[in-house]
Order: sequence, then C-alpha cells, then structure tokens
Amino acid sequence: MMLPVASPAEVSLVLPIGLLVAGLVLIGAEFFLPTVVLGFIGAGISFAGIYLSAAAGAGTCAVFCAVFLVVLALEFFAFRRLLPQTGIGRSMINVSSNEGAAVPAAAGYAVYVGKTGKAVTVLAPSGTVEIDGALVEAFSLDGFVERNAAVVVTEAGAGRVTVRRSR
Repeated sequence: MMLPVASPAEVSLVLPIGLLVAGLVLIGAEFFLPTVVLGFIGAGISFAGIYLSAAAGAGTCAVFCAVFLVVLALEFFAFRRLLPQTGIGRSMINVSSNEGAAVPAAAGYAVYVGKTGKAVTVLAPSGTVEIDGALVEAFSLDGFVERNAAVVVTEAGAGRVTVRRSR
C-alpha cells in the first residue's frame, strides 16, 4: 500500500513556520535565563519545523535550514556583541573594575621601581602604599613602617611591590 503524497502546492507551511519561529524564540530566551533546557527544546522544535517543511519539497526544506542558520547566527551576534552595549546587558554580565582598588591590574608594576611614595596603611611588614596617586599592595624590607612614612620601591613582584623606608 502506498501513502498518498501531497504536491508542494497543497502543503500548508503554517505549522512548520510556527515551529521554526517558536524554536528560535526559545533559543533566544536561553540567553536570558540560566538554563540549558530552553535551548535544547527550542532546537528540537526548530528541527521539527524543518522536518515538516520537507513535505513541501527539498527546496523549501533548504530554505528553512538556511533561515534557521542565519537567524541563529544573528542571535549569537546580537547577544554576544550588541547586548553588552545596552544597560540591561551590562546588568546581566559580571563586569568588575579594578579602578580604585588597592591592587591595580597585574601588568605594570615595573614602572614603580625607583619611585618614592608614602605608606597609606601601616606596613607590618605588608600593607598599602600610594605611588604616583595609585594604591599598591607593598611588602616592606625594613619590617614595620608607620602610616604616612616615605618609602622607595626597590622591586616589583607578582601582585605587589617591595619597598624600603626612604632615607
């Protein structure tokens, strides 16, 4: 027994289009919600829409596949590149700033070698010093150094500088 095959003109694409759109919307929602379930469900629904579009012919199925891939690529681009530029995107992303911290970014400690600064906290033997307006974690070779004492940076290490009391 042979099943009747509908001609491409008789096939309704309302359901496949609806499934494809619904799946892409769920995949897009995945970027906002902390779960992988919506992404997998969205992909499954989109694939079901693509599968059902094959009843209208190979050309229609190829168009559905191309639309799926293009929209998926646009979603990734939008959520990866454009969303962080918006206020809602910045609130979703954990962006931290090192500005005003006691320890500046790791690179660049060598520029402090030979410079004079002052102890912001008591160095016993470690604490915080101010050099050229920047707060830097420091280790004192002289042991205890009181607050506001003048210090000289002798070397730069990983995450801090080494200082001596200025003579």
